[in-house]
Amino acid sequence: MDKPMLVFKRFGHQIHLMVQREAKRCGIEFMGGPQGQVVRFLDIREENQDLVLIKDIEQELNISKSVASNLVKRMVQNGLVELEASSSDKRAKFVRLTEKSRSQMQEFKAFFKRIDKQLLADVDEGELLIFEKVLNQLQENIKRIGGDNEEISKTN
Repeated sequence: MDKPMLVFKRFGHQIHLMVQREAKRCGIEFMGGPQGQVVRFLDIREENQDLVLIKDIEQELNISKSVASNLVKRMVQNGLVELEASSSDKRAKFVRLTEKSRSQMQEFKAFFKRIDKQLLADVDEGELLIFEKVLNQLQENIKRIGGDNEEISKTN
């Protein structure tokens, strides 16, 4: 492979376009940006039965207190989250997904599970293990070069 970065860029672009087309075909509307990040974060935390405060969102998204507060306020207005006052500290507010956003997350998960299955069709288990091994080595090489990425670190 002569130009791996070009191959990865094209592959990533192909996946992005395919997911957009397939989502549109299925009538799935994606939530991008910070609101989408918060919904995914809350979904993961709720699966672990962890309570989430606005300050947890600040830390997760690496944003200021005022930005996090305004973001959550918009999400409440959009019907994506609800707030509940802490019984121990009236200033602290727990942020929870609404049924609407939980339902959307289930739809997204089912959609991506189906896409993953289709992507891996006709891929041998052994080939997949080799592919994962190569990707892990590439990630290690990226770290050595100085391109450690928090997103990569969190997923491994």
